[in-house]
Amino acid sequence: MQTFFKPDQLIDPDFKRSNEILRACVHCGFCTATCPTYQVLGDELDSPRGRIYLIKDMLENNRIPDARTVKHIDRCLSCLACMTTCPSGVHYMHLIDHARAYINDHYKRPWHDRALRWVLAQVIPYPTRFRLALLGAK
Repeated sequence: MQTFFKPDQLIDPDFKRSNEILRACVHCGFCTATCPTYQVLGDELDSPRGRIYLIKDMLENNRIPDARTVKHIDRCLSCLACMTTCPSGVHYMHLIDHARAYINDHYKRPWHDRALRWVLAQVIPYPTRFRLALLGAK
């Protein structure tokens, strides 16, 4: 994939690595066959290939992420099944991690998303709290 990062962007090691990874992608689409969100939703932007296009556009242009881009990036399960089928060896894990960090730094989520994320961060890492939450859900 051809990229057009500016030289000042490539000073940042994350951008430099993302540029290398994006250039390795040949758009073959093998990743779509193993992506669970693409298989269920059938939307190209919910496939690794579609997300790569969104990530490339967002990072290259230093674009403030919009709700549409964030939705598709958030839908990635980070199962990395796509990496096992990629003949070009695209390290999708770095791209999705970089995109999520960029989104966290540049996108203000709606209050209900922030509240839900805060609650999940207070419950899921703690087994006792998690068990109590599961009991409360019954």
